[in-house]
Amino acid sequence: MPHRPNPPNHCRRCGTCCRKGGPALHQADFALLRDKTIRREDLVTLRVGEMVHDQFKGRIIPLDFECIKIRSRDHTGCCFHQPVPALQAIASGATSHPSGHCAIHENKPAECAALKCWDIADLALISATPRLSRLEILGKDNPLFELIRDHETRCSVADLLRHIQTPNPESVEHMRQATAYDAALRDLLQKKAGVPANHITFILGRPLSEVILGLRRWVAMH
Repeated sequence: MPHRPNPPNHCRRCGTCCRKGGPALHQADFALLRDKTIRREDLVTLRVGEMVHDQFKGRIIPLDFECIKIRSRDHTGCCFHQPVPALQAIASGATSHPSGHCAIHENKPAECAALKCWDIADLALISATPRLSRLEILGKDNPLFELIRDHETRCSVADLLRHIQTPNPESVEHMRQATAYDAALRDLLQKKAGVPANHITFILGRPLSEVILGLRRWVAMH
């Protein structure tokens, strides 16, 4: 009989999990933000009602809570994943981390520490613990929070989904106004408030045009 290799029992830092995207942050990860291991430019907010893939249920579901994640880069996954260029790997004869490495491996978030690609039981336990929110990260006295609350009201994902699922004569105008407000607010934060462009997806989440596209795709599949 052919030999079957034993399943892994430790993280081999192969990069497979990293390439699937960044983890959600939990209250246990607040220290990583406080000591700036993870910065605001590394984050993206997924708002209540956005469609996400639930790896435990194996399907796309709407979020019923705010989720702060480490952002992803196109094609390479988590922004802390540093892939090794193919030519560099060949030239150096690298064998230890042929798919790259994590820039914060020694101080990784709770979900990354719990994730075992051969057993997701620990990840399921961590995923059920309280997650960080924008309010907790910014602080309740931060002037940006009132702006975030107004944005949540005027650009509610749940409202957008209702207009997509059961459109009425006002739906097109409602979605146009919400998208225009979202775009104008992002521009205002940068030009008038001096907020760095790479902080905007943490403060306001993904551009509303992207959110609406995801909602339309989900509705089309159901």
